[in-house]
Amino acid sequence: MQVNRRSFLGSMFAAGAAAATPGFGACGCGSACKCGSACGCGAPTRVAVQLYSIRQYIQKVGLAKALKDVANIGYKGVEFAGYYGNDAKTLKAMLADAGLEACGTHVGRGEFSPEKIKATCEFNLAYGNNLIICPGGGNFPGRGENLDDFMKKLVDYYNKAAETAATFGCKVGLHNHTGEFTLKLSNGQTYWDYFFSNTSDNVCMEQDVGWTTAAGRDPCIQYVKYPHRSPTLHAKENGMGAKKFDSILGQPGAGSVGVAWDSLFKATDADGVKWYVVECESHVGTLMPITESFKFLQSKGRC
Repeated sequence: MQVNRRSFLGSMFAAGAAAATPGFGACGCGSACKCGSACGCGAPTRVAVQLYSIRQYIQKVGLAKALKDVANIGYKGVEFAGYYGNDAKTLKAMLADAGLEACGTHVGRGEFSPEKIKATCEFNLAYGNNLIICPGGGNFPGRGENLDDFMKKLVDYYNKAAETAATFGCKVGLHNHTGEFTLKLSNGQTYWDYFFSNTSDNVCMEQDVGWTTAAGRDPCIQYVKYPHRSPTLHAKENGMGAKKFDSILGQPGAGSVGVAWDSLFKATDADGVKWYVVECESHVGTLMPITESFKFLQSKGRC
C-alpha cells in the first residue's frame, strides 16, 4: 500500500495561496472538557473520512458531488489525499457547500522540505486545514541505506519542518503502516519508538490503528507512551492476510485479529483525539464501506 499511496499522492498535488482556518485546537471549554483529558477540547471525538477511501468514486462523480455524498452519510469532516486538480479557493468553496470541515491532508515527505514547507502550509490554510500528514514509503530508507543514519536524518527533517510549520499555525505529522513497528535500529528500538521519542511534541502522531493491530501491537498503548500528540487517527479495520476483506469497521478479515474498538475509544478519549478518520481500502469505487463503517461508529455512540 505504501508504494500505491505514494504514487497516488505524487500525481494529485496542486499549489495554492493563503488564508487561515484551524482544523483543530482547543475550544476553550476548560473544566467542562468531555474528552476525559486535560486538553480542554470540550467536544467528543468527531468522525471524518479519508478521501483516499473513495478515490475511484470521486473520479467517476467528481469531488464536489462526492463531498456532498460523504456529508449525507453523516460525516462531519474529510481528510484529503490529493486535490483532483482543484485550487485552494475551489476546495474551500466545495467544503462549505457540502457542510464539511477539513481535518487534515496527506502529502509526500518532500512537501515538508525547507524549500516547500511555506507553500505547503499556505495552500492548506487557504482551504481551511492546518494538519499536514505524511504516510507511506517515503518515510523509509532506500535499499542499502543504514537505518540508524536514516532515522537520525528523518527526525531532524520532521523537527525542522514542524518548527517552520508552527510559525504558520500548522502542524506536521507521520502516519504509520506496519514497518514502523517491525523495523529496528541497532539499539533494538523500533522505528516507531525512536521517531516519536526524538521528535518534538509538534510532530503529530496519526496512528493507523488497523496497521498497528496488523503489526501485532496494541494501538491503545501508543496514546499512553506518546500522549496528546494525536489530533486525528485512522479508523481502519485489520484485514491482514485475509482473502476476502470489505474494510468495514468491526468486521476484520477472516483469520485476522480485529481492532479492540471499545478499549480504543477509552484510550483516545483520555488522550483528547479530536477526529476518527475512517479509511477503507477495499471497494474504493463505491460508498458502501464508508457507509457501513459510519454505521458501526454510530452504533458505538461515536457519531
